[in-house]
Amino acid sequence: MNPNNVQGPPPTSPPPQNHNGPPRLNLQMPAPDLRTVEELCQPTMNGRGGPITPVNIQATDFELKNNMIQQVHNNCQFHGLPGDDANKDLDKFLTITQSMKQNGVTDDALRLYLFPYSLTHHAIAWFDHLPNNSI
Repeated sequence: MNPNNVQGPPPTSPPPQNHNGPPRLNLQMPAPDLRTVEELCQPTMNGRGGPITPVNIQATDFELKNNMIQQVHNNCQFHGLPGDDANKDLDKFLTITQSMKQNGVTDDALRLYLFPYSLTHHAIAWFDHLPNNSI
């Protein structure tokens, strides 16, 4: 017997029982998503949206070109760290994107679609938490 480990006598009766039974959980299961795996892998904005409100574009064949995305991604990444200057990064973003043109797409629309590619780390977290259609 260890004199430093003093324990009381063992309980003589079982602990009191809750006679109301286990607590009831009111769980509502979400409706099953009946889309196929192929459909789930397709990017879509329907019902999901994002912070940037979709812009009406006159071009019928609009797509962001990979070189545009790479140029923004490589040259003007905003991290959102405490010492970062958001205005300086926006100026750099505007300078880089001013030379990007696509028929039937306004400069503002192109910049809106490219903007998320200029963000990384904390800035992405900030962007992802913005309300849908807030920009």
